[in-house]
Amino acid sequence: MKSPEKTALLDFTSRWMNQFDYAPKSEELHAIPSPCILKTAQLAVYWQPFLLEPARDLTIVEQVVNINLCQSAHVFYGTQYAGNINANFADTHLVLLQAWNDDDFSILEQNLIAHLSQQKRLKRIPTIFIASTDESTEIIAINNLTGEVVKEDLISGELTILAENLTSFFNNLSI
Repeated sequence: MKSPEKTALLDFTSRWMNQFDYAPKSEELHAIPSPCILKTAQLAVYWQPFLLEPARDLTIVEQVVNINLCQSAHVFYGTQYAGNINANFADTHLVLLQAWNDDDFSILEQNLIAHLSQQKRLKRIPTIFIASTDESTEIIAINNLTGEVVKEDLISGELTILAENLTSFFNNLSI
């Protein structure tokens, strides 16, 4: 049975994909292997999200940092491989971060370990980053204690609630 978070992620991804005549095109991901690639043309790839069956999880991150991650984090990163996805939440432009392949997933795990370790050192609320914004000092993240989706100021650690959970966040994203 699909969780509400997984359903919302897949529904949003489908809405996002519908804006393309064929598929999203990326020059940045050219020559990087991925099960997402539909075709390569000149110096670009056309891709589509690749559903992970079985789903992946972030157990390694939990073990290294000694923390239990909220289920939403596992769903967000473990459901599919994809290129990064541009979207908007209210007046904030953001890029949803996705793993492109197995190697990229390993890099993601390392980055989450570093992020959560730094937060622990600074005695901040643990968050799991899920998107970048146009501001270099802020990210969109899941508050690991509450499951809320927040805008996080990386300098001050201040968290501004955007949505009460990942499902609500996806349902309020626009393309």
